[in-house]
Amino acid sequence: MKVVAALDFGSNTLKLTVASLTPAGALEVRFEDAVITRIGEGLDKNGYLLDAAMERTLVELARLADLARAHGAHEIAAVGTAGLRGASNAEAFLARVKAETGFEVEVIHGLREAELAFAAPSIAFGPGPVAVMDLGGRSTELAVGQGPRITARTSLEIGSVRLTERALLSDPPSPEMLERARALVREALAARPSLTPDTTLVGVSGTVQALLGLELGIHDAARLADEGEGRTLHRASVEEWLQRFAIVPAADRVRGTILPPLRADVILGGMIIVLETMAAYGRDEMGVSGRGVRYGLLLERLRP
Repeated sequence: MKVVAALDFGSNTLKLTVASLTPAGALEVRFEDAVITRIGEGLDKNGYLLDAAMERTLVELARLADLARAHGAHEIAAVGTAGLRGASNAEAFLARVKAETGFEVEVIHGLREAELAFAAPSIAFGPGPVAVMDLGGRSTELAVGQGPRITARTSLEIGSVRLTERALLSDPPSPEMLERARALVREALAARPSLTPDTTLVGVSGTVQALLGLELGIHDAARLADEGEGRTLHRASVEEWLQRFAIVPAADRVRGTILPPLRADVILGGMIIVLETMAAYGRDEMGVSGRGVRYGLLLERLRP
């Protein structure tokens, strides 16, 4: 039986899934893990990957590679996204990754990222038309289609980390900063693909899952991954949590919630992207999935 590990090397988070196929052709997940390392920290400002970000990411990549092999993975398929695109020292860093972990990372463009993120949610939320929003740290991808066929896709140069570093410059941010952030997202969303009224909007990302955890009052990440898949996130809830979190520092957002410290400082940016996307599409709710890019990779490698 072929076992494949898929690694989504995001600008904020590393996500690993190890899976095989059941006799019926469905994905059977053997192991999953995710860790925030923020490889894209300060990339907009500096144009290169920071030494500290590379070192902490390398440690976690080696750990995840060992776990993948321990769970029977015959190969590790890894893709890097906006946290590596455009970094002047990305090539040298990825050479170190290969030397120290034994696997290669393919840096993909935004449209390819949108395609991979669309694959699994289009099955789960179909058979009607589906629009998938993959909200990352430095970019947000939108893909629209029905079944396996994508009819439109785009990659927007805005994500939770990038928006925070551009506009939300104090902790907590001022009302003026919040409005500037919302304006930047609205500007980026001008390039969004259009939707028909019957299209289901789905969000795939750790941010969207965390927002669902806030709405449902779930504090445990493993429980949220199990119970939250396929649930619905409501715009009114996100707006309420934005108002609550916008007046307190990041450290206070962690207390009594599902948010880890390395997501709490960029969660306002993520909330704004979610809210403005819903508003742009005239939606009051959004389906939630954790099965993004790495599931698209798994489907490609296990269903040739």
